[in-house]
Amino acid sequence: MGKPPCEFLEYSSAELIEMLSEQQGMTFKVKKIDGRFIHTFCSGRLLSKIGLTPQEVTGKELKDFYPADIAAHKESFYRDAWHGKEGIIYESVFHGVFYLVSLQPVKRFGKVVEVIASCVDITELKSREQELRETKELLESLYESSVDGICIMDTDGKVIRINHAFEKIYGWSEGELLGKQAPMFPAHLENRFEEIFKHLHNEKVIHFETVRPRKDGETIHVFLTLSPIKDAKDDIIAITGITRDISEQKKSEDFYRKADKLNAVGQLAAGLAHEIRNPLTSLRGFLQIMQSGRVNKEEYFDIMLSEIDRINSIVNEFLVIARPYQTSFQKQNLVRILQSVVTLLEAQAALNNIEIRMEVEARIPLVECSEMEIKQVFVNVLKNAIEAMPHGGVIRIIALLQESGVLIRFIDQGVGIGENQFPRLGEPFFTTKEKGTGLGLMMCYKIIGDHKGEININSALHEGTTFDIILPLTDGS
Repeated sequence: MGKPPCEFLEYSSAELIEMLSEQQGMTFKVKKIDGRFIHTFCSGRLLSKIGLTPQEVTGKELKDFYPADIAAHKESFYRDAWHGKEGIIYESVFHGVFYLVSLQPVKRFGKVVEVIASCVDITELKSREQELRETKELLESLYESSVDGICIMDTDGKVIRINHAFEKIYGWSEGELLGKQAPMFPAHLENRFEEIFKHLHNEKVIHFETVRPRKDGETIHVFLTLSPIKDAKDDIIAITGITRDISEQKKSEDFYRKADKLNAVGQLAAGLAHEIRNPLTSLRGFLQIMQSGRVNKEEYFDIMLSEIDRINSIVNEFLVIARPYQTSFQKQNLVRILQSVVTLLEAQAALNNIEIRMEVEARIPLVECSEMEIKQVFVNVLKNAIEAMPHGGVIRIIALLQESGVLIRFIDQGVGIGENQFPRLGEPFFTTKEKGTGLGLMMCYKIIGDHKGEININSALHEGTTFDIILPLTDGS
């Protein structure tokens, strides 16, 4: 048998009151008695959070536990609810606790007899709102104070918003650009937004330099960064374009580039003057001796011709390095070029008691290059190796395929190069040979550089030198 109805109602009422007291929020009831709004019930954990107890609220008016100004403000909502207005919601704060209040009038026979309120704690929500507000204000400050131009575009590349720096860089105001194509895209990208979106989705960001016109017609160098703005589904909904004006940087680079060129020209001129002045001084001295008539003129002819040939050699090497011409690259067999160079210099090597040994891999592919220029490099390197071995020995030439390209390695047993001389290798007129000009190695660096290759030199005094030439492979090699 169950409990009698009265006992059941008493049990249910007690259970309900206990449940309301354990709720995270707060519930209270209000009645209008003698023109005053009196709280007839109040329960919930939120009540203790705001520093009140049921005893301090029940049977009391708002002004009994709230400051007068707050009480007056809240009472206006009570009044509206008592007059039958539904769906009243307002925020309140007390002792640092924020809560949301919802008032609902209870009617009997069409007349409001009491107002029931339900409250929830929104302190955490308010804290997050404050954090978001502060973050937004910070981002807004960074956006507006950035020295880089920032442009937000829709998926068609049309301007949604720009900052002050963007206006300053390009000259257009935000009002002039809203809804129009952003002026920072070069022509070849203006109608390729699908490709841009695809790239941004995969790579997250795009960087590039370009030249763009300002509103006044002036062109500027800019560095652009494009990045996506995505929604919760990872779909791109907008694009952020950041512009950095690098016009001054480009001017500085151009200035220093020209200064470097002038410096290089000065060094070359000084070196050329020094190298040519020596044989010219000798020629002048011999001519003066011959002019005096004190000696037989013919005995100096060979020496003078030798000095003239030296001047001619220096000038010719300069012309080879400096002349502007288009090099014709074709697929060439490097091994065949090497063998022809070895054949050419084998006799000179034999006269110096030097043996040349070739070690070639069987799978060396053809390489796109200029046969004449590469042959010239090989001749220079092999001649240097021969001249560096006055007491004879063995020169090994190794050709093998590497991941980075084809490696041609010359290994001699010569006098070697001192560590302090390495930084100057390839400079004009710097040489370790008694009668060298340094122009041959400089020319080698230039030719291999034009072929997008590398030159690496390792050497030790009295132990020999290893000279590596790496030529890159082209697609399909």
